[in-house]
Amino acid sequence: MVNRLKQYVLIGLAIAAFYFLLSHHIIFTSFTDFDLLKKQELSMKYTFYSLKQAKPYDVLRIDELREAGIEEILLQRGIISEERLNYFLNKIDSEK
Repeated sequence: MVNRLKQYVLIGLAIAAFYFLLSHHIIFTSFTDFDLLKKQELSMKYTFYSLKQAKPYDVLRIDELREAGIEEILLQRGIISEERLNYFLNKIDSEK
């Protein structure tokens, strides 16, 4: 009986962890520093993303990350200035 309950708890934890990965972006700025963004829809697209390896313009071109609010992280971390952000957003919007 106790073993069966342990199995159910472990299965429940595995399902909860998988749901968490489906519903959040984990944005790494360094090896030990990360931010969480809530996804607009459940998917595995861009679940793990590193800002260290990408240029701000390339990050802003990804619709899934823009919808989640990646702009705020870029501004808070000092990766991009407000003026540069507006310039990139206008440039990206004019391309579409």
